[in-house]
Amino acid sequence: MAQTSTPPSGALSAIGRLLTQPITIGTRPSRPRKASGSSVGHKQMRRDLYTLLERHPASRQTMRHLDVIERTLRRIDIDAVEALPVKVLAKGLDELEALVWDWSTLGLAELRSRLAVTVKRRRHEANAATPSQMERYDSAAPRIEAEINEVSHELFEEMERSWSGQMPAELAEAQRTMALGAANEPTTPGIDPKSAN
Repeated sequence: MAQTSTPPSGALSAIGRLLTQPITIGTRPSRPRKASGSSVGHKQMRRDLYTLLERHPASRQTMRHLDVIERTLRRIDIDAVEALPVKVLAKGLDELEALVWDWSTLGLAELRSRLAVTVKRRRHEANAATPSQMERYDSAAPRIEAEINEVSHELFEEMERSWSGQMPAELAEAQRTMALGAANEPTTPGIDPKSAN
């Protein structure tokens, strides 16, 4: 008769693993290590970048952003590098790409990839977080509703002439007539022409 076994759970599972491990005298059983900031990839990146900058001693002075990335990577970890300002990361990435021709070194290739992804992601987040220039202007400006009225063509032409400094024809003719009439009137000394009427 076949027995069906149910998978152990909790404490029973831990006891089962303990009993199935081989017994060795004088050594401790190895435990799987947790992935931390100092993973094999981090160590490889740190070592390869340090070696690259040591091979080119003047690069620490001329490529300051890459030097900051290397020191942060050496002293802390890759997470601290990714937390640096995006301008530092972008310029450091440019400097790394200018310095390295052969990307077969795994640590440098991994570092380049991580920096490029981080720069792209953080720039995208920054662009999504800040409103566009037009939105900022639109939200800051007072709302003015345009008022549109229909007018006749003649009124439009009259207004257009007033904008350009020309007087409407009827008004100009009336002013000329008045000016000619005033010039042709004989004036008597001592009599006011207005009071004569």
